Amino acid sequence: GGKMTDKGKAYTALSRALKLEQDGLRFYLRAVRQTADEKGRAMFKSLADDERMHLDMIKRQLHALGAEGSYVLLPDIDVPDIDLEEKLFPPEREQVEAKIGMEPGELDALHLALDNENKSYALYVAAAQETDDEAGKQIYLWLADAERTHFNLLMSNYTSLVSTGGWV
Repeated sequence: GGKMTDKGKAYTALSRALKLEQDGLRFYLRAVRQTADEKGRAMFKSLADDERMHLDMIKRQLHALGAEGSYVLLPDIDVPDIDLEEKLFPPEREQVEAKIGMEPGELDALHLALDNENKSYALYVAAAQETDDEAGKQIYLWLADAERTHFNLLMSNYTSLVSTGGWV
């Protein structure tokens, strides 16, 4: 079998993850309310749904940790092969200040969202590298990949808004 789970480390990582996902969910739900554009709203809504799913997953792990003392591998996840060295680079705010005609609130929302996803991605990559528990590693890799996908989706909308003023 796999190595023993370091429960203290697992609790710390999962509690941090829980907080990030809760913040993300709140943020995206607020962004849905504050975004006028239909496409923009739909994107934030789908991101909120994802974060809600991540929250459930993290809660299941916390529960398993309390009950079985280890992570449980979730049957419904397909873990991608990801490069743990890859870094995400949110755009510099200043480059955008110069662009006019933008709805500043929406650009700010995207900026914060990119920043949040970057933080989540970094947390999950670090957790995947630090855990000896195979199921734990798989879960963090899956979450890291999900946040990277969010980051790329946000980034393409960000780029589109800055260059054409429209959502993807």
